[in-house]
Amino acid sequence: MTKIQTDPKHPLEIDILTETIDDLSIGVGIFYVEDLEDLKSIRYIFINKVLLYEMRKERDEVFGQRIIDVAPEAFEHEGGVLVMETYRSIAANGGSVNLGLVEYSNHMVAGTYECSVHHIRDHYVYVMLRNVTELEQTKNELEQKNKELNQLTYLVSHDLKAPLRTISSFVGLIHDRHSEQFSQEVHKLFTYISTATERMVKLVTDILDYSIVGKGKKLSEVNTAKLIREVQEDLSAVIQETNSTFEIQENLPLIKGYETELRMLFQNLINNAIKFRKENTSPVVKIYAEKKDGWTFFVQDNGIGIDEKQQEKIFDVFQRLHSKSEYDGTGIGLSHCKKILDLHHGEIGVTSKLNEGSTFHFNIPDNL
Repeated sequence: MTKIQTDPKHPLEIDILTETIDDLSIGVGIFYVEDLEDLKSIRYIFINKVLLYEMRKERDEVFGQRIIDVAPEAFEHEGGVLVMETYRSIAANGGSVNLGLVEYSNHMVAGTYECSVHHIRDHYVYVMLRNVTELEQTKNELEQKNKELNQLTYLVSHDLKAPLRTISSFVGLIHDRHSEQFSQEVHKLFTYISTATERMVKLVTDILDYSIVGKGKKLSEVNTAKLIREVQEDLSAVIQETNSTFEIQENLPLIKGYETELRMLFQNLINNAIKFRKENTSPVVKIYAEKKDGWTFFVQDNGIGIDEKQQEKIFDVFQRLHSKSEYDGTGIGLSHCKKILDLHHGEIGVTSKLNEGSTFHFNIPDNL
């Protein structure tokens, strides 16, 4: 019996290696390329149980036989020929190649496989295969469901906004035409209806924005200093109304990211820094960045702060720490921020104390 020299007291037998490889859950095959110029000369030396099952073949049908004789279908389409050419190339030149997903089918089976090819010695290669047919089908089904869900979200949002705006318009029209006839109590009811309708329109808009983060977007170089200036311009009315001031680090970096989403991110954080201000105190917003595992940005305010017990849940959808009468909003802004950071493979967090302000920090990695 052939043995491999390892520990003299416990030599490793070839049979042990063969049985181990044979029982692996991933497919392993060893091939011999007899003529390095002829794809049809490639022979099966060994394939384990998984590959035998995938081919629906028995050992005596395969071992020592040429692929062209056992599986001629491999030479009948471009993908199969590419795999054969990879076997030949690696057998001749060495190295390893990850072919990614390849298709294989015969009259009994069809599937999708992850495939890689590796050099053993001249003329010999080994191949590793994993059946991912069900995984790919599930992935495709999930992508289709997500697409349908996004379409549904858009349609529902659009269809909800129209009647809500109609309600708001008619309520405003009735109130303006007949306000002199209404009692103070009726005036309050109209105010409640109008406020609730506006809040619902904003909620529908926020849900739609949340659902489309990252859809159809491309990575680009983003000038964060310019982006923040544009956000300030968009928020100029509330900045002037609240007498907000900014301290922004000079030479903020250029980063690789999704520009529209990053604009939403900064706008949400800056808007929150202004919104959650202390009574009779003008907001001061500081924005700066540090080079650390990519770039880490900080948005600091002098506002009301966040209780330590509440800091983890603020990034969940629809989580509100304050009543609508105290601060408006839908409770989706920070979850929106988290989703944007997930898109960028980054993280977001906060350090804060009640009545001492908050500092939100997030990082954008370099290797997007």
